Amino acid sequence: MNYQVILFVDSSMLGGIETHIVELSKLLSKNNVRSSILFYKNHGNQKFYDLLIKENIRYNFLQGKIKNLANKLLSYDNNTVVHTHGYKAGILGRLVCNIINKRCISTYHAGEVGNGKVKFYNKLDQWLSSLSINFAVSNKIKNTISNVKLLENFISLPAPSKPVIHTSTIKIGFVGRLSYEKGPDIFFQLAENMKQSNNVEFHIFGDGPLKNKIPVINNLHYHGLTERNNIWNQIDVLLICSREEGLPMTLLEAMSQHKLVISSAVGAIPSIIKNNKTGFLMSVGDAKDCQKSIEQLIDFPPQAKINLLNDAYNMLEERFSGKKQFLLLHQAYTGK
Repeated sequence: MNYQVILFVDSSMLGGIETHIVELSKLLSKNNVRSSILFYKNHGNQKFYDLLIKENIRYNFLQGKIKNLANKLLSYDNNTVVHTHGYKAGILGRLVCNIINKRCISTYHAGEVGNGKVKFYNKLDQWLSSLSINFAVSNKIKNTISNVKLLENFISLPAPSKPVIHTSTIKIGFVGRLSYEKGPDIFFQLAENMKQSNNVEFHIFGDGPLKNKIPVINNLHYHGLTERNNIWNQIDVLLICSREEGLPMTLLEAMSQHKLVISSAVGAIPSIIKNNKTGFLMSVGDAKDCQKSIEQLIDFPPQAKINLLNDAYNMLEERFSGKKQFLLLHQAYTGK
């Protein structure tokens, strides 16, 4: 391709947006599009930087100043497109690109409104959406943005393999940011409620403001921030108990790794999980509902679980492998 893409972000953790950027970089490379990641500031997010190095993804840093951003973007040729991710990068990137006449694309990931300053910046990010060509990862987010198309998350699928069903202890995983909207407190309560169940364990992967609220329970294990590829061999089931969501990358990753998924019905998740067909969808999503779904899963016949895992993988291959997503991206990048 005769253009390059600068993925502009202000990242301080390893979460859904960061995982999306890695998958986007891989998708662009697969389609012969040059790309690199530009960080507004070095926040010491070493686990993310290590992942980029491992995936051979180029990146560099600014000093956290708008003047540096403008000078850097001016140094790129006219065949360079800026693609922002996250509210801070979106606001700054959009404003600077319009001043220096650089093509700007923005992807809106956040399904949650937030509180305080975060709520204000999310609103400002939405108000400035008319200054860029936009994508949203779910229809709920799409309905709040101007000049926008739906761009569902995507993932590089591993080669199909035979699902393995474990019949002894079932390991339930929470994977994500430990913040209120993701519902880790629901996960904690669930572990407490099921601490007498000998055939269920609970595992937490992630970091965030509710980290210090993790209770000490014999069936609850905290692993901290963990490289994504090292998570899936440690759990059998991904439990999403979020109060708010867009389209979580962890859901797609789990399905690609033949992991069963139980989820609350928020954001775009009901368009992916068909209850008892590609996963287990909860009507409420509180600790009681989570326990009911886990008990339902335990009673599911082994062959029915295998059928469910295969149906989920086939759905991913058809809808989330990146083929149709790249066509949308290419149109936005080139204006054709």
